[in-house]
Amino acid sequence: MINVGILKYFSKIFYNFLYVTFGLFIIFAFWGVFCNENKLKNENKCPAMEIIMKNRISILDGLRFVSILLVMLFHYYSRFYGEKYTYSIDTSSVFHFGYLGVQLFFIISGFVITMTLMNCDRLITFFKKRFIRLVPGMLVCATLTFLIVLIFDTENLFPDSGRLGNLLLSYTFLKPGSINEIFGSDFRYIDGAYWSLWVEITFYIVVSILYFINKKKLLRNYFVFAMGAAITHYIFASSIGKSVLLSIIPESIYNMIYRVIDFFNLAEMALWFLLGMILLKLYNNKNSKKYFILFTAVFLFQTLLIFNLTTFIFCIFSYIILITFIYKPEWLSLLSKPLIAKLGLVSYCCYLHRDPIKN
Repeated sequence: MINVGILKYFSKIFYNFLYVTFGLFIIFAFWGVFCNENKLKNENKCPAMEIIMKNRISILDGLRFVSILLVMLFHYYSRFYGEKYTYSIDTSSVFHFGYLGVQLFFIISGFVITMTLMNCDRLITFFKKRFIRLVPGMLVCATLTFLIVLIFDTENLFPDSGRLGNLLLSYTFLKPGSINEIFGSDFRYIDGAYWSLWVEITFYIVVSILYFINKKKLLRNYFVFAMGAAITHYIFASSIGKSVLLSIIPESIYNMIYRVIDFFNLAEMALWFLLGMILLKLYNNKNSKKYFILFTAVFLFQTLLIFNLTTFIFCIFSYIILITFIYKPEWLSLLSKPLIAKLGLVSYCCYLHRDPIKN
């Protein structure tokens, strides 16, 4: 039996961890302000605005590193705790919030992909850039995962990662569950990390089509899509929504619509990408009250959709970081340090080597 006192003890550790993290953020903020002020005083070659713009780009890479670090901590110390590994203390409760690093990554992706589209004159140009960015890394990392598991997983902890069929399907970025439903097959993710890649791909498809349909109205059009998709998803995913819908439409139609939503699983995550797109608008128009209010409102709405105490605290903390990134980037100058920024640049490959490699 698990001692209740021990559970309470580690719960305190968890919340203390959040408090310490927030405290470190404040310390880093003051440190960043001090260092940035000295830098601006001593810098005679570059305008101050140029320095801040450079820091902002580097900070974005640093945030990528933070997001992937959160996800890795979740998978290494929480997701499989008690199933595939144990530690001397219960780390699952301490690092449970780390799964939200994926959502933070989606926000960054919404920001960056929109910038990429703005520098593309044709749809094919955009997808060429995405192909070069994603496919080589997937080919190398998925193959490496397959070989390492095949050679070293003597206890068969990750049987799905050692199957050739799963390796080949991973090269396509497609969702195994949907392929199984269509063809009656039995594919699995070669690594649990890969679920989010299909979400990214579907976002690329939707946002690029909307962009080249009407470049000036991209944010408005994607906002309508994202809100509609999110609301539809939560209606179909909830037990209450299902019971109401089944009283209106036949079950066969409900199941068909649900399969479509499940296949294009962007619906559940669409608002996170929207936040990144709004953040870019705020980045380019930081005096705009309209974009600030819109970002805050959408962030609050998305937080309420996944609400529990842990996620609420983490989301508020993330909101503070992102707003600081816009208005006081110098406070986050630690994230722009070369080592952290470079780690952010290779975060994609780190993300692809998450579960089997560690174990």
